[in-house]
Amino acid sequence: MNFALGPTNVKSVTDRVETAIEALIAERDLQPGARLPAERELAAILRASRNSLREALTRLAARGRITVRKGGNIVAHPPAPPVQAWTQATIATPLASVVATDTGFGHDVLEVRHGLEGQAAHYAALRAGPDDLARIGERFEAMAACHGRGDAIADARADAAFHLAIAEASHNAVLRSVMASMFDLLQASISQSLDRLYTVPHTADRLLEQHARLRDAIVAGDADAARRASDDHLAFVARTVRVIDDDAARRERAAAIPSPLTARS
Repeated sequence: MNFALGPTNVKSVTDRVETAIEALIAERDLQPGARLPAERELAAILRASRNSLREALTRLAARGRITVRKGGNIVAHPPAPPVQAWTQATIATPLASVVATDTGFGHDVLEVRHGLEGQAAHYAALRAGPDDLARIGERFEAMAACHGRGDAIADARADAAFHLAIAEASHNAVLRSVMASMFDLLQASISQSLDRLYTVPHTADRLLEQHARLRDAIVAGDADAARRASDDHLAFVARTVRVIDDDAARRERAAAIPSPLTARS
């Protein structure tokens, strides 16, 4: 099979590399536990740059499609279960473009996140095993390394990956699949929120503190505290973003009408 990347005017390079890797997994019938080619070989097979390949692998890992192990060994995971594929096709994909361009949809995504992630945090606290807790800790450290650097895209990806690790630890197949299928939508919403939240001083520190409380409650096995930490975090984000948006809208309205004092002068 030819894994050369498709036309550049259809998808971004990373999108096309991601699709090509999934095609390679399917073509070679790689089962869970099977190793993909080493990174250098994989880049040659796909005719892709190492940077694009790494970004695509990061996306696939965040979706639970592969696992990148120490030493660079990449292990193939099975295709998305039917519920995840259905959610991706019917909810996440159609909404992705509008969420990226219309800030109003971000508020809707936050409302959905409030319900899903509160549940995920609750059950993660009850069910997370040692591997789950280690993964949540690793995702938290990766997120902490990004905080405050002003790169909303990197922050959003690390933030979404942290919350998806919590969903994974809930051991609820439907909840995990729904959230995983909405990864790109979740990331777009988080990126939008962070772009605006970072205009408020010390917000990055507050977000990190909230994530730390959420992590600690799950590690402690306190389901009620974990749900509260998730709810409080998302309520803070929603409230702060709403204030910022309202202020921006007010300024736009004021700027649209010439000031009487300016007109007289």
